[in-house]
Amino acid sequence: MMLRSFALVLVISNLFILACEKTEPKELMPVSTSSDLARELYETAIIALDSYKYGIAWDNFQQALKEDPDFFMANFWMYFVSSNEAKKIAERIFQSDPPLNEAEKQIKTALKYLLEGQDEKTVAHLQKAIELYPYDPQLYKILYMIQLQFMNDSEGSIKTIEKAINACPDFPMAYNLLGYALMDQDKYDQAEKAFDQYIRLAPNQANPYDSKGDYFMEIKEYEKAYESYMEAVGIDSSFTMSKKKAEKAKLILQEEIR
Repeated sequence: MMLRSFALVLVISNLFILACEKTEPKELMPVSTSSDLARELYETAIIALDSYKYGIAWDNFQQALKEDPDFFMANFWMYFVSSNEAKKIAERIFQSDPPLNEAEKQIKTALKYLLEGQDEKTVAHLQKAIELYPYDPQLYKILYMIQLQFMNDSEGSIKTIEKAINACPDFPMAYNLLGYALMDQDKYDQAEKAFDQYIRLAPNQANPYDSKGDYFMEIKEYEKAYESYMEAVGIDSSFTMSKKKAEKAKLILQEEIR
């Protein structure tokens, strides 16, 4: 996705839910920054990230860091969103020493151990952060992401996201993460239920239908995959990847007919 203007980002940010509706603000981990505007930009970036609006998220993280270059959590998420600048961002994180709350300190230490390849210590420190704010779904998301993508720990990632759902059952993205983790284990019936719950919680977003399309592709139900991808495109035309996936599903269907 192309980067959007700041004004459009603020409009879009009102359309999505940052955390589960039943969670009180005091239960979420505060983020340390010297700038109120940087905090607002960070919050809209997280919302965009949860809605798979990566271009908007990246733009807002960058804007937040212009306001506060030492903003740890903005740098932290940019490290994971970035592909080409990750090393540079990591260096920036550890060269900076801004005041952090206890949970942020645990996250920063976990990142240090992740870069050193010490998986057990990475998980232990992230779990300490979760213990401090057990109703913040973003903390579970961080642990899940690291377990699945960096450690290839499918079992651990499923346990983490199930805990997130228990703590915050109205957080839509949790069901998306759970669905993909279950598909990795060939647990397709359970994965479908997770994706269906994702759709129920976020029926007006495009990504739930894109994810369900991926599920149908995996079980080789290409017509349903095509329909699901096109539903995603119908909701949000900026989901060009869904359109490409739909075209692929259609090609497979045409080849099967021949």
